Amino acid sequence: MGTVRSIGLFGIFELVRSRETMEPMTPFNGTSPEMGALEAQLRADGLYTMFHWNQVFTNPPLCITEEQLREGFAIIDRALDATDAAIA
Repeated sequence: MGTVRSIGLFGIFELVRSRETMEPMTPFNGTSPEMGALEAQLRADGLYTMFHWNQVFTNPPLCITEEQLREGFAIIDRALDATDAAIA
């Protein structure tokens, strides 16, 4: 994972191929099999979010409970494992 930014519940994380070079997971204005794997895994687990190139937005409703927020982050963690496997 590359850069992570958040203001309140509005967040974004960027996926990179290498933390050393910060090369994006996707080319500019494109997509990649790894990002496709991430999106597919999130959808399969019931988490719908917005993607933009190598960026994933986390924008839960303001009325979310702590338990729901933890569940959402657990889904993201599992999906990132699928993305790591797609890179290898």
